[in-house]
Amino acid sequence: MTARANAQAISEETVRALSLRLNEPDWLLERRLAAWRAYEAMSMPDPLDEEWRRTDISALELDSLLNQQPQPEGGLSPHGAGAGPDAAAFVYGSVSELARTRPQAVQPYLHSLVKATDWKLQALQAALFEGTLIYVPRGVEVEAPVTHLARAASGTYFPHLLIVVEENAGLTVLQETASRIEDRQTLVSGGVEIFCGPDARVRFVETQRWGAEAFAFSTMRARLERGAHLQAGLVGLGGRLAKTKLEVTLAGEGASAELLGLSFGGGRQHFDYVTLQDHLAPRTSSDLLFKAALDGESSQVWTGTVRIQKGAGQSDANQASRNLLLSEHAKAAPIPVLEIEAYDVLRCSHGATAGPLDEDQLFYLESRGIPPAESERLLVEAFFQEVIDRLPVDRDRLRETLSNRIGAGS
Repeated sequence: MTARANAQAISEETVRALSLRLNEPDWLLERRLAAWRAYEAMSMPDPLDEEWRRTDISALELDSLLNQQPQPEGGLSPHGAGAGPDAAAFVYGSVSELARTRPQAVQPYLHSLVKATDWKLQALQAALFEGTLIYVPRGVEVEAPVTHLARAASGTYFPHLLIVVEENAGLTVLQETASRIEDRQTLVSGGVEIFCGPDARVRFVETQRWGAEAFAFSTMRARLERGAHLQAGLVGLGGRLAKTKLEVTLAGEGASAELLGLSFGGGRQHFDYVTLQDHLAPRTSSDLLFKAALDGESSQVWTGTVRIQKGAGQSDANQASRNLLLSEHAKAAPIPVLEIEAYDVLRCSHGATAGPLDEDQLFYLESRGIPPAESERLLVEAFFQEVIDRLPVDRDRLRETLSNRIGAGS
């Protein structure tokens, strides 16, 4: 893994200039500078480390990319919220602006779950991010989904989304990511932090469509207090290499989480998902279902850990990874891990499969006059349906997107 940054256009002065342009308070500039110092002090990951040995990022041209100034293009669009009584009930906007005008909604939370010290490119993200805050006060139910658009317009992009939902409040966020650059390498290093207060209800879905040459790294972490519920979904479609961490801490008694994943790979795409269901409190529950269909020479690694700590008695956890290999060159490596320290767990189960389409099902469809390509498409769509039905998205649009990808992924 040889990607290193030596001489580059991005420097401490870049960090200071960005903070000045965004008119940020001194405390936020100091955090950015601390992150920059962490970035300079850290090395890129060792390719022999367990987390990285199945995901090779040596082709990432980091020196070249860091000679390009980040130029984000994106924004927040609260679809439908303007028409209802909840339009003015929640706060959304630039992290930089709200750090100045509502510091109590930003300062305790920002980069406290997704830390600059996680690894080198996360430190770079914490130094150079431009972010959005969504803050829902106690007791407010935001009925219309909030759509957050993240668009990369240059070779480097460092988005950040901070979601804070207070006690007995509810919110649905649909994040859509994409880049306009398809013909040259891009670097994305992003973060998502979700704080769910007691009895809060949050649904979050990211649909990822980064460009064909994007190296995209993202860390998403959530903390759930007593009785809170989170549904988090990931739809992975784009990128040359996309590595995503999705980690949930069930910190309060009775908290629950549902984690869903759907990815379709073609060509030489590589997806790497790392998930964690971390049970700290008693009577917590979590359920994970990730499904992937891989064509061409594409590949996916999923490493999922369920951790039930000593104080998390009477907890219930499950995880499953299902992978369809549509080509003899496609590869899937599902790796489930269980760490159980409590003695009175209700359930802790896991399952992982990888294999081709069912030949009997293909034969059945083809024997009734359905062409082979159409038969394959129908079976892949049926395979994904269980996940699609559980996501709070435009299902028809997602099905159409997948239908267009199936058959074109080789």
